[in-house]
Amino acid sequence: MEPGISLCMIVKDEEDGLRRCLESVRGIVDEIIIVDTGSADDTLRIAALYGAKIIRAEWNGDFAAARNQSLTAATQPWILVLDADEVWGQTEQMKTELTHILPVSPDHVWGYWIKVTSLLGRSGEERVTDAVCRLFRNDRRITFKGRIHEEVASSILAFAPEGLVYSELEVLHYGYLEKVIVRKNKTERNMRLIRSALNDGADEQPELLYALAAEWFQQGMYNEALRLLEPLLARLGPSCGYHSDLVLKTAYALRESGRPERALAVVQAWTTVYADFADVLELGAVLELDLGREEAALAWLKKARSAAKTTGQYTSVSGAGTYRSLTLEGIAHERLGRWEEAEAAYIAALAAQPGSMAAWQRLLLLAAATERPNAIADAASRALLPPAAWQALVPAALDAHRPEWLLRHAGPLTAVLRQQPLAAGLVLAQLGEDAAARASLQPWAAHAQLGPEASLALWALGHKRSAGRALACECAHQPLQGRTACALPAAALVADALLCGSAAGNASPCNAAPRSAAPAPRAEAAARLQAVHAAEQALARVGAWAAWLRLLQALPQGAAPALLAAFPPAARCGLLRAPASVREGLLELFGLPPAMQQPFMDEMPATASATEALLAGTLALLAGRQTAAQEWARRARHIALQPAASGRPANVSSPGLNMLLRLTSPGVSATEGFASRCKMLFVHL
Repeated sequence: MEPGISLCMIVKDEEDGLRRCLESVRGIVDEIIIVDTGSADDTLRIAALYGAKIIRAEWNGDFAAARNQSLTAATQPWILVLDADEVWGQTEQMKTELTHILPVSPDHVWGYWIKVTSLLGRSGEERVTDAVCRLFRNDRRITFKGRIHEEVASSILAFAPEGLVYSELEVLHYGYLEKVIVRKNKTERNMRLIRSALNDGADEQPELLYALAAEWFQQGMYNEALRLLEPLLARLGPSCGYHSDLVLKTAYALRESGRPERALAVVQAWTTVYADFADVLELGAVLELDLGREEAALAWLKKARSAAKTTGQYTSVSGAGTYRSLTLEGIAHERLGRWEEAEAAYIAALAAQPGSMAAWQRLLLLAAATERPNAIADAASRALLPPAAWQALVPAALDAHRPEWLLRHAGPLTAVLRQQPLAAGLVLAQLGEDAAARASLQPWAAHAQLGPEASLALWALGHKRSAGRALACECAHQPLQGRTACALPAAALVADALLCGSAAGNASPCNAAPRSAAPAPRAEAAARLQAVHAAEQALARVGAWAAWLRLLQALPQGAAPALLAAFPPAARCGLLRAPASVREGLLELFGLPPAMQQPFMDEMPATASATEALLAGTLALLAGRQTAAQEWARRARHIALQPAASGRPANVSSPGLNMLLRLTSPGVSATEGFASRCKMLFVHL
């Protein structure tokens, strides 16, 4: 006879997920006990439909107390604990595993670690797995501890140090999806409970301090988190139930706060203990990449891949040790100029996870920048690319100016192109078939949703055929296939105003603020810059490079470099298809390198950041101006190493800057693959 199971839950206003949860355990559990802490929706009616025993309790801000109240009502020999936003794994393998382990559980086994997989993001595109004790014997010594982030494992280990074993059981958790977090306002609730507990004199409890640090960490407030994480790491050892996560969070927060060397020291200090924790090993690789040590990163990644099989014992992000580590391998090989190895790593990542957008996009841009067109084709033929990935790759391929890739995959793209109908016209424009592109785009100009984008693309095509500067102003006033200029999107009108002034020799006419005039209000300036960005994107996508460059030249001083620095990688890849004269013109927008600006050699250049200096240096490399590239590299390094305004120590050099310094070293320009490495740096600044 199989041992019975009591499902124990605590709920409040869970009508959205409770039915799904209880349906998942139908035929698995023998009784359902629900402690309700004040539901005002349909929760209790749904619970009654499944025969649950309902206990009404007043909420006192203590999750452990509510959990323990549910345990006292359990009558079966085993207890399963779920939340309403969780689902028990409904597979035959899971059912077989459960019916196999409970009847034969040795007396010394008091509970089982279960893998809890939490879906992240908007639709669960990323996942985090945790090993949590959710299935255990019904024994009065086993109780939950902790007002928040409550757990039961410590009570078992207190009287049975070997009493917990790992299982193949899994629970799917929906509570970390963005819409759920917003609806339940979990962040505010958690912070309120933690602060309340700390105010009650529980500040010496490391669990609460860690819970507060985790909340800061989750909100991206890494310096605040580190004020708690670092002392806790110095105080606690691996015996605490969350130590591995403490190590990972501390190292990650140090990296995000600009201290990669210190972060790497934390990882190295615990490598022996967590030699089977793929996430920590992978973070070691990321930190080595940050520091420009690609070979060392590859050594870390080799260890991470070996540890992937045991990652289920830790809190782990999806892909750690598998497709995510393989993608990082590809990045390391890219920086070393090993194109074949990088390509193989990305293809291996896609074999493990065909929906990995990071691997697909890196492979697409690698193929484009290094002129390896078969790389993406081979990968696409080997892996079954999910529809969502096709949807995302179409705009990336258009930005990268790779219409031939889209044509090669016209079959699989049929359904996607029906949902992105403007893509066909943009492909034709990039192939030089402007008349056909216009005919393809024109019917969509009156569409309710796609009309503005189609009209902007048609406007850009008009500028593509403008041979001289004077025609830029002409285009602003001519009808566009029966549509007057006033019907154009606002982005086109703002761009035409700039182009008119540029053609007339006035750098800032019409709606643009003169360079010497008082600055426009911040909101107005931001809206104008956003309009210019939309217009220049349209010009670039159809290949109207001359007008695109004129538009950037017409911007106020310093605006164009900042705009270029913010370009996404695919768009920078597309710029590689522009005529060399266009890239030369872009380089002129940055002015001379600082050391060449006499007599103000020691003053800050017009560019406001190391990224812009890095971009200028890379453009100089692409133009064959090695000396100018060296000067820009020195300036970028000088800016990067300046202490921050907050007084915090300066960041170390970025990976892009490390690569620029290598590529500007004496004699490197004569090495094999130099041009391709310059292009890859330009794409992935």
